[in-house]
Amino acid sequence: MISGLTFDYAYARVAARLAQRPDERLWTQLRSSRSVPALLEAVRASSAATTVSGVPLMGDADAIELAFRQQLRTRIVEVAGWSPSPWRPSLLYTRHLVDLPALLHLLSDEPPPRWIAADPALAPYALATLVQRSAAMADGPLGPLVSAAEPGVDARRPVEPIARAMRRLHAGSALHRLLAAWEREWRRRWPTIDDDERSALDGVVESVRAHLKRFPSVSVEETVGARQTLGARLATAVHRSASQPAALFAYLALFAIDLERLRGEFMLRARPVGGTA
Repeated sequence: MISGLTFDYAYARVAARLAQRPDERLWTQLRSSRSVPALLEAVRASSAATTVSGVPLMGDADAIELAFRQQLRTRIVEVAGWSPSPWRPSLLYTRHLVDLPALLHLLSDEPPPRWIAADPALAPYALATLVQRSAAMADGPLGPLVSAAEPGVDARRPVEPIARAMRRLHAGSALHRLLAAWEREWRRRWPTIDDDERSALDGVVESVRAHLKRFPSVSVEETVGARQTLGARLATAVHRSASQPAALFAYLALFAIDLERLRGEFMLRARPVGGTA
């Protein structure tokens, strides 16, 4: 037992959360809903009610996006609180995955869009000039990722064996470089682990990576199926790794997939940014 908590305890809490996932009946109901209020009513009446906590009834697209980002951050903090203390830093570091697109905005010459200033986690970086923004981020948790947005930087750094398949992406888009940099920092926060634990974690990473590499080429009609396939793999990983850290990361990835799909339903019906109610 570590700091009073074990992975068995964390897994029990995760298993309870898994029972609250949206089921196919709810997804069918959501597809037929025509407005944000109707979506909220359907989800709040289901076991997945907590997933829409904070979603505004009459909010615009930016407000709804923020609510889902906050929901993911909240769940990550919750899961980290269930885990043995040596794993909390790496679990909490997953919060910054949702910030990578914002980081690209902050590192451009353009003024930050208003949705960044409205996000409590990002507002401290929504400063007037690029120099100010870069300095602010360098002193915070995003600091190790800032330089990754510059072309050519990643190619000069050593990578983990699991990341070798990503090397060809390092010279590509800034987002790919940020993802690779995030993975390095995430792995650096792992405590000492055995081969079985590492293998299980690598399996979760590879499942998500294969999905991300394939998803841009998937047709619109196939997107739901692609997410369901990844979801099934992650759910299996949760159960197979019940007493290992991989179960917690697989669960968070699964939760993120559900939020992504929910977000898609809400954004299709959200009023435009700056529109009237």
